[in-house]
Parts: sequence; C-alpha cells; structure tokens
Amino acid sequence: MASKSRRSRVVAETRTPEQIAYDTELANLKALSGIERAKAKELFDAKYPKGRPTGTLKVDTKTATPINAREKFGIGEALLNHPIYGEEIKRIYAFLNAGNEAAALEEYFKSRWGKLDSDAQERILLQLENDSLYKEKLKDWKVRIKRKLYERGLSADDATLDKYFLDGIEDETIFDELTSGISATKAAGEIGDALSTLRSTARANGFNLDRDFGLQLDDWLKRISKGESVEDFKRLIRQQAKLGLPDKVGQLLDEGLDLSNIYAPYRTAMANLLEVSLDSISLDDPLLRSAYGPDKEMSLYDFKRAIRKDSRWQYTDNAREDVSTSALQVLRDFGFQG
Repeated sequence: MASKSRRSRVVAETRTPEQIAYDTELANLKALSGIERAKAKELFDAKYPKGRPTGTLKVDTKTATPINAREKFGIGEALLNHPIYGEEIKRIYAFLNAGNEAAALEEYFKSRWGKLDSDAQERILLQLENDSLYKEKLKDWKVRIKRKLYERGLSADDATLDKYFLDGIEDETIFDELTSGISATKAAGEIGDALSTLRSTARANGFNLDRDFGLQLDDWLKRISKGESVEDFKRLIRQQAKLGLPDKVGQLLDEGLDLSNIYAPYRTAMANLLEVSLDSISLDDPLLRSAYGPDKEMSLYDFKRAIRKDSRWQYTDNAREDVSTSALQVLRDFGFQG
C-alpha cells in the first residue's frame, strides 16, 4: 500500500531574538551624534562586550503551524522567502516556535506585513499559493473597475490597476487618487458628458466656458466626479450671467432659465428683420439687451420698431421693401396709380 503523502517540513534560518535586539540598539546608536552618541556607545559596548551575538535560529514552520500562525497573523509558509516580508515572517515564526506568542504578536504589529489590511494579505498569499486563481480574480476585478472608471471619466494603466488590486485598495480610494488627474482636456464618460452640459449652459448665457471659467473648470470636474451635481455648477454660470442685468432677468435665471431662453422671442425677431442667422446675434448685443429695462420688458411690437431704427436694418431686403411700399403709397396719395 502506498504511503500517505506528508506535508513537507520547511526549515528556514533567521536572526535570533538577541541578534534582533542588538541590531535595533545599534541602529538607534548610529542615529545619535556628539556627546550623546559617545555616552550611548559606552553603555552599548558594556552590554555587548563580545559584539553581536552569534548563532542562527532555525524556524520550523511545522512546529509553528499548530499555534495557528495563519489564523492569528495571516501568514503562511509561502511568505518565508518573500523578498519584502520574508525576514519579518521568519522572526514571527521564531517567537512562535519558542512558545512566546506575546513576542510574536508584538513583532507582527511592528512588521510591514502586520500593517497591511486583510484584503491585501489574502491577495498576496493567493498570488504565492495559487497564481492561476489569483490571475482569474484580477482579470474579473479589472473588467469591473475599468467600467466604473470610464463612467467617472477616469483611467489607469494595467500596471497601476494590478498594484491597486494586490494592495487591496478600495474602489472609492482609487477614484479619489485618480481624480487628481481629471482635466477638461482629458474628460470622458460621465465627466465628458458633464463638460458638454456645462459648455452648453455657458454658451446659452453668453460665455465661452474654457475662456471665462478656465481657472475653475478642472476643479469643477473633479468635484462632479466625487458626486457633486452638475446642476450646482450650471447655477454658478447663471449667477455670473446675472451681473449688471435687470432684476427681472436675474429672477428668471434663478428659476433655471438661461439667457438664450429669456431673450429667445426678441432674438428671433432680430434674426428675421435683420435677415441673419439666430446664432450670429450675440447675447451681449446692446439692442437685444434693451428688450429688458430696469422696470419692465419691451413688447415685441415696440422691439420690432426699435430694430427698424437700428443701422443694420437699412441694408436689408425688409428695409428696401418697406421704403418701396412707402413711396408707392405717397404716389397713390397724390393721385398716381402704380
């Protein structure tokens, strides 16, 4: 009968507790200077007359395992040769082997491994113990996070995302870190849509968003990516549009209307009588702005009369037809028939 396979015993060597104490005190000594260092060296030499303690401590992971090293500290044999965490894991095992769980716990909390959250610890161990499963989970996570990043107008390369996953970083923390790179020139997804909305609102109130709000724009987009409503920033644009305008116009802007809506009937009348496109009439046009006075708005009839007094009107077909009609009427009044 074939014998049952046994779990292999892993033996590693690490510093003894005495060597750890010596190295720590020596490092502290080197950090001092002047008289203070000289005095500390005297005490140090007296304590260690033979220099650094000798010997190595063999760490038997088979012995440490019954103390539930993994359950208590999230550590496993695969970590013993890890380039970052290996040495400190060996020290924790050494204390466990010696039956000193209190010292192991203290060493754990001082270690870089102990400062990782549980998600990061689990992913590091998974990568070491089952790389195929780790890669599968990483792939699924990247598909999900990339979709969320796109929706927020954010992006990150694969290497950055790999590091975020391995470190167990939460989604919201990732969004916060990547938000610092948001700008009007790189806006996409939901942030790109918000930028388009703000540009339309600015244009509808006589502004160029990039020119007139350029210093604030990137900050606005970052705040929108963190959950603030685009409506808040549309209101800021309308507040700016209120400056210098009659109270009636200001009230309409406060209600959510844009200047393009408020002046629409007058703008349309101007376009028709001046025979130009609607877009060619600026919202800053003095004639258009005259439609709303300090006390009340002008009737469309009175506004059309004002248009005909504008110097631009005399060069239109409307003007020539009006002159011809007036001249014909004069001839008729004198008895001539057209």
